[in-house]
Formats: sequence, C-alpha cells, structure tokens
Amino acid sequence: MTETITVGDRKITYELIRKKVKNINLHVKPNGRIVVSANSRVSRKYIEDFILRKADWIDRALKRFESREAGADRKFEPADGEHIRLLDREFRISVLPSNENRVEFADSGITILTRFPEDKDKIKLLWNKWYGAFSKEVLTRVVKELHPKFLPYHVDMPVVKTRKMKTRWGSCSVYSGMITLNTALIHAPIECIEYVAAHELTHFLQPDHSRKFYNMLENIMPDYKVRKKLLETQPIYY
Repeated sequence: MTETITVGDRKITYELIRKKVKNINLHVKPNGRIVVSANSRVSRKYIEDFILRKADWIDRALKRFESREAGADRKFEPADGEHIRLLDREFRISVLPSNENRVEFADSGITILTRFPEDKDKIKLLWNKWYGAFSKEVLTRVVKELHPKFLPYHVDMPVVKTRKMKTRWGSCSVYSGMITLNTALIHAPIECIEYVAAHELTHFLQPDHSRKFYNMLENIMPDYKVRKKLLETQPIYY
C-alpha cells in the first residue's frame, strides 16, 4: 500500500506494510523507496506523525544514497598524478618504474613501484591488493583500540572483516562474534571510523536500535551524534 504525506514544501511517498511487529520500522532503500512496517493496530495518524518526526532523517538518507550513486559513476583509477583522500587527507599518487611491485605509503604521498608502469590493469591489481590490506589494517586497529571501552561489559574482541558495501557502513553478527566494516570508511576522518566501530560493538550489548542501544552507545561515546553527523556528509568512493 503506497501513501503520500506532505512535509513543508515536499511530499514523502512511502510503502506501508502491515505485519506483526512490536515497533514501527522505517527503512530507506538505496533505490529511494521508503518502506514502513507496522502492526495493524497502529493508526494511520500515528504512522504519519512518526514519519513527520523522521522527515529530516529520511531526507539525509535519500541524499546520501544519491551521493553514493553519483560516486559510483566516477570510479577511482590509480594513475600517476591522481589524488585520493585517505583518512580525511589528500594524497598524490606517483607511478614509478621499479624492479619490484609494491606500494609505498608516506605523509608526502603514495608511490606505486612497478615493473609495468604502462600497464593500467597491472597497476590497478597492485593498487587493489594494497588498498584492501591497508583498509583492513587501519579499520582493525581502530576496533582494537576502541575495544577496551567494552571490556567492563564483557564484550570479547570480535573478528573484524572488511569489504565494499553499497548501503551501509558496517554490520554485526552477534552469534558469530564478528563485525564487518565498509572499506570506504578508510576515506573518512578517524572520528567517523571510531563511531562506526563503537556502533557495531554496542550491538553485542543490544542487538536492535532501541533507546537502550543509543543510551549504551552514548555512555561509551558521549559525542557519537557529532561523529554520526560528520559521517553523513562523507561520500562513498569505489
């Protein structure tokens, strides 16, 4: 069932699904669909009031997905003279001929040393291997440095995995003791990475996004709202 409500000078069209759920659930899909699920006992007015309260959040989510789609059309290609932003700093890439294949990362820039300086495909393979390892190392280190804050709550250090994710910054598997972080976080400020890590670690204490969850997160990271807002301004790079 598709419904539309007016919020200021814009309209919000959403899909209402009636099912046996305890709370009203609101999801913004990557394709722009807004889906609301609610128990049949919840009135239409209550649902619309809920959406009105979430209007700014919905708007930010839609803009974030639009930004990610635009970014996906401009895939990064490692090449001499190109620039890339890592950990909120811009680095210039240099490609130099060498007797070995490796990537050197320094404050002055990133150097791709290769036996095939004219072969774009081989350069990209070398870059992707380094980029994946670098992202994994940094994101795992952030989780390890943050984990002591969760020791008083008896949260074990989780297994940390990283991969490209189009619709979320991270996920948590409580039963397998694992969190997965989006490699695109490597472009964001360290404060944002810490926020996502704290968010996922908090799920080991509270699996849902209830008020109790956010109270726990705030207790561990009092400025999480500031970090979250900063993260929402970050584009996704591929």
